[in-house]
Amino acid sequence: MNLNNEITELLNQHGCNIVGFADLRCLPSEARQDFDRAILIALSFTKEAMLENKNGSSQRYSVEHAPQSKKLKKLKELTADFLTNRGYDALLNTPSFVADDDNLRSLLPLKTIATLAGIGWIGKNAMLVTNKVGSALRMTAVLTNAPFDCGTPVTKSLCPPDCKICADVCPGNAPLGGLWEVGIERDNFFDAHACKKAAMARAKTMLNIEASRCGLCISSCQFTKRGLGYE
Repeated sequence: MNLNNEITELLNQHGCNIVGFADLRCLPSEARQDFDRAILIALSFTKEAMLENKNGSSQRYSVEHAPQSKKLKKLKELTADFLTNRGYDALLNTPSFVADDDNLRSLLPLKTIATLAGIGWIGKNAMLVTNKVGSALRMTAVLTNAPFDCGTPVTKSLCPPDCKICADVCPGNAPLGGLWEVGIERDNFFDAHACKKAAMARAKTMLNIEASRCGLCISSCQFTKRGLGYE
């Protein structure tokens, strides 16, 4: 069994069925902390949470965040332990989590790692979109020097050019209608500040919490509905 299969099997055994392997060498060394590769680890939201959120109740969608965060942390630690036990380096606290609050950017976005791993593309809502579960997933990553085989990067959006679902449901009108491809600036197709403002307002109104939590574009996306099997 090769290294990819061993890591995938380990994560599958602990409830993770979305795993990717990315070559980071196309990125600046500062962003990737001089590591050449990354393992992308993701968990999906439940069908029930997405369906209820689409239909106006965001309680289950919100509640699922905390256990997901806990499980992603465990999966990341399991992966790092596996790698270090094999003699490889592994970085848990990646630059993915260093946010620039003014520009709402991180040095190494997890969705960038995901596109390099071939997991999906960036949708009109500026989130990762996958054929498997649409945008209904949360991610983490481990950077490493382990010599595994990497996925084929996705370099442009696979969203239908005429689809406006996420734009139509967004309370902040954040999707601007353009299509992502490698090299395009996010601000050309998505207003992140409008998204955050609207998501904060929705979470305050519906859940009485101070958090950027909305998910209407996620739960309404045709790829999410198709992947999780609901309408």
